[in-house]
Amino acid sequence: MPMHKWRAQKPWVQAKSRLAGHIAGSQGRLAYTHFSAARLHGQHAWNTPDQIHVNVPYGASLGKGAADVVVHHMALGPDDLVQKYVPGVGTVTITSLARTVLDCARVAPLDLAAVIGDSALHRGLKLAELENLAARMAGYRGIKRAVKAVGMLNALAESAGETRTRLIVAQLPLEPPELQVTLYVDGKEYRPDLAWRGVNLIVEFDGNTKYFDYATPTDEALVAERERESALMEEGWRFIRIKWRHLQRPDEVKARVLAAYLSASERAA
Repeated sequence: MPMHKWRAQKPWVQAKSRLAGHIAGSQGRLAYTHFSAARLHGQHAWNTPDQIHVNVPYGASLGKGAADVVVHHMALGPDDLVQKYVPGVGTVTITSLARTVLDCARVAPLDLAAVIGDSALHRGLKLAELENLAARMAGYRGIKRAVKAVGMLNALAESAGETRTRLIVAQLPLEPPELQVTLYVDGKEYRPDLAWRGVNLIVEFDGNTKYFDYATPTDEALVAERERESALMEEGWRFIRIKWRHLQRPDEVKARVLAAYLSASERAA
């Protein structure tokens, strides 16, 4: 690929391309771990380092490695590894979904670990599986940090933006909101990201993904979304919409939500 086209690619696209190239070069001889395994599992990997993580047995050597490759020497049992077919890449050995979540959480900041963990739970990983594996990994470096992250996960978060919004709101001195609660408007379902039904307040992360992930054309999805929102507002609901740029200023997000909650509480009194 010409360099100008490579530089035009989004960072996460570049990271996936580097990983695919490394897998092809390794000819299936290596096990991929941490953030590399998260990408291969198809988890949300927001803001993750783009280094390639591999595991080799103790005593083994890869020789002189590339600067962007992180080599681990973890004792991985049969239950810790799975074979996965990745379209365009082939069959690759990676850590299991549960082991991947915990390994990432042992080294990553809480918000990044929660994005990966929420994504895994949303895809079907059971919380009990994570908790049981964490117990078996007692004494591993960073496992206490990982256990803290596991305690904050929620399978109802559907995107990285929703997870980050949820974590910011959780820092407020408010009752926890409900996630993806089902509301009915004119006989139709509406599932806001975060909602306080007692005060009729909704917080929505307004990422583009929800409009592009379905068969409905984007314009139609947007119109339907706004129609439902208008109907809810007529019934007394108030909305706060959070975009990616707002998440860079979490204190401002917290101030907006807190002010809206207090105002909504006064109306509901």
